[in-house]
Amino acid sequence: MPTAEEASRLLQVAQGAHERGDALLHIQLDVSMLTGEQSSWGSAGNTVSNDESVGYFLSEIEKHGWRLEHTGYTFVESGATTSSRIFGTGEGVVNHGAVIGYYTFRRA
Repeated sequence: MPTAEEASRLLQVAQGAHERGDALLHIQLDVSMLTGEQSSWGSAGNTVSNDESVGYFLSEIEKHGWRLEHTGYTFVESGATTSSRIFGTGEGVVNHGAVIGYYTFRRA
């Protein structure tokens, strides 16, 4: 779920686009984050946190006269942390980033 400020801004964008008569509205939202920390043993300990309120927010956009038409997702990596393994060879890698949802709405 976007921050309250971002949610308010996106709802204003949806309302403004509808008032202008736009046929389509396209927005993007972070839907989950991949984080983690290096391990002293050199293992990769990733943690995924999901935003379960995205559906609620998309419903709020539909209240402004839009219908969800298409959805797509992509992972955007923001970095990685590596640590040497104590036993064996190689490194443990922990990736960081976000899964971003792309939502296209059609005027209802």
